[in-house]
Amino acid sequence: MQVTDPVCGKTIDLGVAEPTEYLGWAYFFCSDACRSAFLTAPDRYAPSHRPPMSRDHVSGPPRSAQ
Repeated sequence: MQVTDPVCGKTIDLGVAEPTEYLGWAYFFCSDACRSAFLTAPDRYAPSHRPPMSRDHVSGPPRSAQ
């Protein structure tokens, strides 16, 4: 399965990407530089249309698919 880095738009394999949680959603990054950019200004990169979710909800595949 592949995911998209929200900072640079690069498509990366889920097994290689490290997740970072923000407001209950998991975001995946191709590099430490993209992760740092996201953490500096997460509202710039996180979609604003997502509904509030419980803390135990993350985006991406279900745990059974990982």
